[in-house]
Amino acid sequence: MASRSIRVEFLPDGYDATEVTAPPEVHDVSIPDDAPGTPQVLENPHVDFPGTWTLQGQGEGGTNRYSRTAEVAGSSDTATS
Repeated sequence: MASRSIRVEFLPDGYDATEVTAPPEVHDVSIPDDAPGTPQVLENPHVDFPGTWTLQGQGEGGTNRYSRTAEVAGSSDTATS
């Protein structure tokens, strides 16, 4: 299956944009080529960030910001919706 990469910021649990904290980690995540645009939900997008992640908007430099919505995803495969 063909894939493409998107730049993703993984926001730490309890992230508050009004507080000064360490910057979120930015990673390239491979998603299926047939996923339209920017996915609203990512499941298991990165080995260090398992679980279900929901899009929160744009970060600095055009990255996509995601926060964790569930510790355990439905499968161990990377999926989008």
